[in-house]
Amino acid sequence: MKNFIKRFLLKRVYQKVYSFYGAITNINPKALELNKSDRVLILAPHADDEVIGCGALLLRYPNLCDVTVLTDGRYGDSNIEPSKMADIRRDEFKNVMDKIGIKNYSILDIEDSMLNDSYDKFSKIDFNSYNYIFIPNNLDQHPDHKAVFSHILRAYRDGKIDKNINLAMYEVWGALALTNFYIDFSYMVKDKREVINMHKSQVKDYDYATKILGLNSYRGLTASNKDYVESYFILPIKDYKF
Repeated sequence: MKNFIKRFLLKRVYQKVYSFYGAITNINPKALELNKSDRVLILAPHADDEVIGCGALLLRYPNLCDVTVLTDGRYGDSNIEPSKMADIRRDEFKNVMDKIGIKNYSILDIEDSMLNDSYDKFSKIDFNSYNYIFIPNNLDQHPDHKAVFSHILRAYRDGKIDKNINLAMYEVWGALALTNFYIDFSYMVKDKREVINMHKSQVKDYDYATKILGLNSYRGLTASNKDYVESYFILPIKDYKF
């Protein structure tokens, strides 16, 4: 009986994924070109997600992008007292933003791992000031990353996000099933590596830069065979199916 239930639930998941992507076929990813009047909000569940998933975007369009880190990162290292860890993550994030030249950035300071239970605080973000909202891939299995997608859709249903705002998904822990836009950053690979590695408390145990750059290199195959591209899935939020 348990195996039947598992198969049934898995089938439902596949059906939902197909309904989400199935109507979109034969897409050749396009280069993402922003206008000078565009405003972009990048939502990062944790400090470092912003440059892992959107480092090329930030480096290319620093004057158009605002960044909000959602959690305080206090439980990122069991060997460091939580409040001190939160301060370390905050300082690293500030240094990265200053290095790139991002003028408007903030930390929402939701307790690490509690994002799923913090919709009220999340929903106070002024979403309608932006043309694009970037969030982690909806198929990413990290619970804090999944919570962002859930909260975004709830905020849309609650009337807090205009239907024509573009919702963009980026890659951190999980690769997108489909991409339709990219930024070629073959000429600034070293810059993306540098800003990821500035999150020193994050990379001391994991070489995030090398791993994500490997995915960025692979993504170049579908973008006219570029060396390195950062890929996204972007639709007006009204066109998302679940």
